[in-house]
Amino acid sequence: MVRRPVLAWVACALVAAPACRKETVTNPALSATCSAQPPTGAAPLVVTFLLGVSGAEGPFSVSVSYGDGVSGTDPDVPHTYATAGSFTASFAVTTATQSARCSTAVTVQPGPSPSPSPSSNQPPKAVFKTNPTAVGGTITGKAPLSVALNMCPSSDPEGDRLFFLMDFDGDGRVDFAGTTGAHCRTDHVYAAGTWEPTICLHDIDADGKPLHADQCRTYEVVVSP
Repeated sequence: MVRRPVLAWVACALVAAPACRKETVTNPALSATCSAQPPTGAAPLVVTFLLGVSGAEGPFSVSVSYGDGVSGTDPDVPHTYATAGSFTASFAVTTATQSARCSTAVTVQPGPSPSPSPSSNQPPKAVFKTNPTAVGGTITGKAPLSVALNMCPSSDPEGDRLFFLMDFDGDGRVDFAGTTGAHCRTDHVYAAGTWEPTICLHDIDADGKPLHADQCRTYEVVVSP
């Protein structure tokens, strides 16, 4: 904000002088106010700072010290406090002839404890079977050909639940999925043509979130008329 000098006029009475006014110039003081939004929270905490400047004569520049060893020059850029602690963010505002400072406190609390490393949990032992049996990954027969896709013999070292997925025709869309014994095996009837079914499984935690990436097997089903 740029504020022009205040002009104070003093009346005078001079008999011989052509003018009868004197001008007194009062320069405004530069001031800065700042606040943090939010001022407290759990790490990592993203904070936006509000900086108010008044009384600046001409353009001004800003330097910022966030209190965690990081500095900057743009008060509008949000700052992330990665670790817990108490910090003081300081702002220095300067013009060609003026300067002002303000500061605001930021309190960062410890963040949530990290989840256990997936490396401590072993992936499932996947077993894929078909009937008719795939030879070199290919299943052949005459239409209509019923193919049993089976992952039920699979197991998990920790006893985690298994989630099964099946794409019957290889179009990339899941056609059948679930966690029960009814989902680990199903029969699908194929018409004449060539198909590429894919069956997958992964283990899940108590909240249903995957613990490991999918393990998959893709077959080629060749059905003659």
